[in-house]
Amino acid sequence: MTISTRPTADAIETAPGLITYQVPGRTEWRLAHHSGLALAYCRDQQHAEHTARLIADFTDWTRSADDIRGNEDVMAGMDELRFLISYEASAVVPERYEPLSSTYTDEDIRQAAAYHEGDTTDGLAVISSMAQSSKFAGLDTDSFNEAFGKVMRIVHPEHYAA
Repeated sequence: MTISTRPTADAIETAPGLITYQVPGRTEWRLAHHSGLALAYCRDQQHAEHTARLIADFTDWTRSADDIRGNEDVMAGMDELRFLISYEASAVVPERYEPLSSTYTDEDIRQAAAYHEGDTTDGLAVISSMAQSSKFAGLDTDSFNEAFGKVMRIVHPEHYAA
């Protein structure tokens, strides 16, 4: 049974709590927190590893994403982190570190559904993808579940969760 036709990426732990991986089907690489949340978009593996080394001492990346976000010292140093990623490493900071959304739009739902439409992605793959998207990662549980239900009704209207 095929769960998903979307390729997965093999991640390398470049520094404690920081992983790098190649975007499936592309040449670009990502530097991410071990939770999967992207920290930087990089040109290649060496660029991603260099960026990881530059920010490795910024905080204890082995903590959960919520713990890091809740740390006042980390939040106070966000300009320094952006500088390290953007200027020192010449990498791209995803979404310009805008605060995570607490709402979503019909267009966000359409884009999420279009990403999965036509493949054999199951609900677990859809919800995992949504959880890593800045459009949905900041939602509270009820709003996230509502958004997931809307995406599933479009992608798999025959699915029991729809």
